Amino acid sequence: MNIDILAPVLAAWAKMQATAVGSNDTGKQSFNTLFLLALLAENEKVGEGVPAAPPALNGHGGAEGVARENTRNRPAIPLPASTNIQTLIGAIAARYNLSPDLLRGVVAAESGFNPRAVSPAGALGLMQLMPATARALGVNDPFDPAANLDGGARYLRQLLDRFQGDTRLALAAYNAGPGAVERYHGVPPYKETRAYIQRVLAAAGQLEVLV
Repeated sequence: MNIDILAPVLAAWAKMQATAVGSNDTGKQSFNTLFLLALLAENEKVGEGVPAAPPALNGHGGAEGVARENTRNRPAIPLPASTNIQTLIGAIAARYNLSPDLLRGVVAAESGFNPRAVSPAGALGLMQLMPATARALGVNDPFDPAANLDGGARYLRQLLDRFQGDTRLALAAYNAGPGAVERYHGVPPYKETRAYIQRVLAAAGQLEVLV
């Protein structure tokens, strides 16, 4: 509290004490009254120039505006990178009767859950669709997570059906192309393709050692 506020209170109380008649309680009550008045005067002075409500922020006032202002300069709290993507994976896997873990494993191996991923070969988005493949699947924006996942999952479903539900063959076809799988009558002898299958199955929790 500002000590200057107490000076007139103490002066007034001393004058009252000099002329007081009665008990000390009367003096105490008088002092308490003056002290409270001093507090009120100080609060009014502190409140001068403070608006009754915060100004509108970006067109918003009141509590919402205050919340926006309070968080404007704070660092963003990082969320798990795949929070919304995981929800999409579950929904799209159900749409195409795929294992969510398998679809998750493909996304992890292809893009690391980065919807803006671009490979040196030009593959795009979460499921790393080549532009021609994306067009054939009707994916207009390969960087849109939902559209990319839908197209890639639909393609994976087609490959599983084509290879009688054999997960390893479908994954090999996703990586090397279905023609290569048919030509070799199984997983092609490509190190990259075999390593890819291992990565997907590991991420999906279904790791099988390929020889």
